[in-house]
Amino acid sequence: MKLQGDKIKKVTKTPILDVRTGETVHTIVHKPLESLQWAVPPNEETYQLAKTFTSESKSFGFIDVFPFSTKGKQYSPIYNLHFVVVKGHLEVTIQDTSFTCKVGDSWIVPVGVPYSITNCLRVKALLSFSAFKEE
Repeated sequence: MKLQGDKIKKVTKTPILDVRTGETVHTIVHKPLESLQWAVPPNEETYQLAKTFTSESKSFGFIDVFPFSTKGKQYSPIYNLHFVVVKGHLEVTIQDTSFTCKVGDSWIVPVGVPYSITNCLRVKALLSFSAFKEE
């Protein structure tokens, strides 16, 4: 459980079958949005990131891009990235190509390719993301 303000947000583990071992394991398969720990990257005031699930080969989470801000050009040296717009209107640049995205749009950034995300509105944009290694 996590205390947030005056409310307690409960994160529980669910019993599931591990198909590799045949054993039942308890794992977190659901987290309320309110339970996420949002982190501001060092020296950044343009976006916040919250990882909801992480493993060696993949992670999932959310990114808030602040109004009229840009998540500057960067790349992932080991992960492919998949983004989905949950809220907002964005300009996305992958390598040298730019396009606009609205709610429901998605895109993939391959390993090592630079990208940036700009929020075109005066309210926060919300994205979900997946980072995954190719096997």
